[in-house]
Amino acid sequence: MFAAVAFLALVQQAPDLDKFVLPVSKPIACPPVSIDVTDLPDAMPWAEKAKTLVEEWFPQITALLDTKDYRVPSEIKLVVKKKINVPAYTSNATITINGEWITQHPDDLGMVVHELVHVVQHYPGGKTNVGWLVEGIADYIRWWRYEPEYFATHGRPKIDPAKSKYSDAYRTTAYWLAYVGKKYDSRLVFDLDSAMRHRQDPLGVFKNLTGKEPQELWDEFIEQKP
Repeated sequence: MFAAVAFLALVQQAPDLDKFVLPVSKPIACPPVSIDVTDLPDAMPWAEKAKTLVEEWFPQITALLDTKDYRVPSEIKLVVKKKINVPAYTSNATITINGEWITQHPDDLGMVVHELVHVVQHYPGGKTNVGWLVEGIADYIRWWRYEPEYFATHGRPKIDPAKSKYSDAYRTTAYWLAYVGKKYDSRLVFDLDSAMRHRQDPLGVFKNLTGKEPQELWDEFIEQKP
């Protein structure tokens, strides 16, 4: 009798294990990947590496997000231009890459992973498509799933308590998401992605999973200085 009571007490005190299990979807095979280096033929060796990376990471990214209803594109295109105003950008399933950038940063394949996340995200338009969160999720997968070691040594953003905000996007938002997900519930990024895919307010996910509003979580993040 004593043993049964002790066991029941132990179960009641145990944490919600669901919070600590990273949710995953079924990996989706990568569609054909094409390369266009017409504007910069010398970029072909780099583009071939990027193509291989896309083929390897598309299934992994689709597993990390809520992609059960995701409509896979018929093709993913990698287009290298001599020069554009940003390192890269994504439109539907076409990733356009700055040739000048990859010449100066030939090892920056993490940028391709970030853009590939956008291919998989492909959220419907509207108020629930929160831009800073879209970029934060893409950088979260890049820095915490693809190259976490590099983040620890080179990628950590500078957080200014007086100026930085959780909505600053990219690495700052990604860093905050990683902190909140690790401390409170590993389903955070998955559920944020799911909300935006289904035209639901993603900011409500924070309160649902943590019991706290985003600003409260940010203040806590700043105080902890992880």
